[in-house]
Amino acid sequence: MTKIMTFGSGGWALPIDPGSVLRDGSGKALPLADGTTQFDFRYRDIRFAARVEVDHGSVTLRVVGDVGPMPYSAESTQARAGLTRICAVANESLVGARLRVAQGRILLGKDITLETPPTATALVSAVVEFILPTRPYLELISVYLRPPLAPARAGETALQPQWRKPSR
Repeated sequence: MTKIMTFGSGGWALPIDPGSVLRDGSGKALPLADGTTQFDFRYRDIRFAARVEVDHGSVTLRVVGDVGPMPYSAESTQARAGLTRICAVANESLVGARLRVAQGRILLGKDITLETPPTATALVSAVVEFILPTRPYLELISVYLRPPLAPARAGETALQPQWRKPSR
């Protein structure tokens, strides 16, 4: 069962099951029901999708962001080589987070184990601890690619103009 709670007119959605943060008379957290909660957020014009899975008392947060397309060699061999190198160095340096290419897209993701009961503070802290160390790599990627949710003209590619091959 998927639960999504929305707060405010801005449509902020947090995956908080009210039962997960409620406490009984002695202050102990009430037991969590097994299930899945999903939400998404934007960081640096990149959409991240997250899923909190509760299974027999263990809680896992999976976060994945679509950083942008990996250019084909025909578009720009230099951009493709540069992005491949950024991904490799990031994967050597980041703890648990991975940059990978799937179906022509550069994805950034991580699975995080949360303490039970999951609270809003623990959830936000886990997301921040995941995202902050990736910032330098996302900035380097933006040298080659316009972020997916950044404003663009109709028909404009994600590849930054200085990396595009000149048309003949």
